[in-house]
Amino acid sequence: MRKVRQSVPEVQLVTFRIGPEEFGLGVFAVHEILRYAEPTPVPRAPEFVEGVIDVRGTLVPVVDMRRRFEVPDPRVNDETRIVLVEHGGERLGLVVVAVTEVLRAPETAVSEPPAYIRGLAAEFVRGIVRLESRLVVLIDIERILSSQERIALEQAELVPGAAEPATGAPASEGE
Repeated sequence: MRKVRQSVPEVQLVTFRIGPEEFGLGVFAVHEILRYAEPTPVPRAPEFVEGVIDVRGTLVPVVDMRRRFEVPDPRVNDETRIVLVEHGGERLGLVVVAVTEVLRAPETAVSEPPAYIRGLAAEFVRGIVRLESRLVVLIDIERILSSQERIALEQAELVPGAAEPATGAPASEGE
């Protein structure tokens, strides 16, 4: 007689580093992972927004997660990636230090964040995945930008080449 293995419900995550810490997003929230390309700056965008990139004809705002999480020394290297996610019905690029893996973990390994996580960190944390030798912080993608930051981003000029904010008199249509 053959034993029937019961399947344990799993979560699948794309894991990545922001500074020395490991974070994760649900695999279905991630559309694509791109090599880092310098975004075109956007005037009047929040400080942690690097700019926009063109992804197959669509302008995608790029949030530097290193700056967002206040990680010192946000240098770009060969492992730096832009993780494209769905955020509020739009695409959003997240700059991370490195993408580490696609992780499968039993749902039982996911815990609520500890009560002592407060302030900025608590806004973004959905849970903690506890594995034998590591902890992965689950990010709540819908909270990466506050409603005020979304409005600021919408009001920013999402035009490639508009790296300098306008000064002086506005340009006339014929220029």
